[in-house]
Amino acid sequence: MPSVNPGPAVTSSPNTDAVMSPCNTLSNPVVQGANAFRLLAIAKGANVNALGDTAMPVINANSYSVFQIVLTNASISLTAAAAGVFTAPAAGGTAIKANAALATNTGPTVVIQATVAATAVQTAQTLYVNVGTAQGAAATLDVYVYGYDLS
Repeated sequence: MPSVNPGPAVTSSPNTDAVMSPCNTLSNPVVQGANAFRLLAIAKGANVNALGDTAMPVINANSYSVFQIVLTNASISLTAAAAGVFTAPAAGGTAIKANAALATNTGPTVVIQATVAATAVQTAQTLYVNVGTAQGAAATLDVYVYGYDLS
């Protein structure tokens, strides 16, 4: 019988490796990348010229803790707008980032790391960028939500 090498010995499990590769927790509950710090949701081109919500589906995480929200790529200087990130529409549910002025976001090359109001474990499968004060002129903004996938 020929000798077959099964490969190197493995001393870690998917839950002990903090990797950044994408995972699909809906079909495989213990996957590579579980518990990793990663991008959880994104809204590109969120309209900040009108009151209301932009939905951001959570990417492959059943439970998570938000660590950081990044606001960037403002189409114009957002001198009047105010927005936040919530777990329900109309600024409902948990305030992940409370509605606050976006005045420091003055153009497309500016990156703002917003203060996160809630880091508790969340299970909402959609987050919402809520514009509480409109800019008053055509304006958009990109919003990135980063955190720990606790699925």
